[in-house]
Amino acid sequence: MIKYLLLFALTFSNLFSLVDLNNASPDQLLELNGIGKAKSQKIIRYRELNGCFTAIDDLANIEGISKKIITSNRRNLVLGVCKKSKSEESSLSSLSDVLLDPINIFFVIIIFVLGFLDQKTGKDLKSQIVSVGVLGTFVGIFIGLQAFDPNDITNSVNDILVGLKTAFFTSIVGMSVATTLSLIQKFAGEKDDA
Repeated sequence: MIKYLLLFALTFSNLFSLVDLNNASPDQLLELNGIGKAKSQKIIRYRELNGCFTAIDDLANIEGISKKIITSNRRNLVLGVCKKSKSEESSLSSLSDVLLDPINIFFVIIIFVLGFLDQKTGKDLKSQIVSVGVLGTFVGIFIGLQAFDPNDITNSVNDILVGLKTAFFTSIVGMSVATTLSLIQKFAGEKDDA
């Protein structure tokens, strides 16, 4: 009888010590054998970049996590229901992050001011508008490269992508405004000729 109670207690305690690999916080991952803060952050980063784990053995794809660590933790790991992937969940927030980024706002204001001046003064400022967009591209790439660590390329990719969002956004806005102004002026010129 005592043997069965101990077995039940052990099984019951293991249920509460399970770590959900797909949804665990960094602190919960620290409960695993051989997982410290650095490896915990790498697991979170891997999950953010690649989506949820489909197998516990996917942990082997993370630098510093050996098969020995996986084996020692296998009984304590579960693959919970995958919440919306970071990319699905953050696609709208990612767009709003790009739109509300102070650097992007700065370049967009300059582009729209130049577009307004182009329309009101009749001076051709479209090349300057595109140039401001391209300058934003270089600033975004520069920002992304500042956080790049050549010794940890896998985990530096996210930082580069954040900079590239600024880079491409400013170019898209600059080229779109310049193209729109060109079309407006072309159609206005054709109306005047008719």
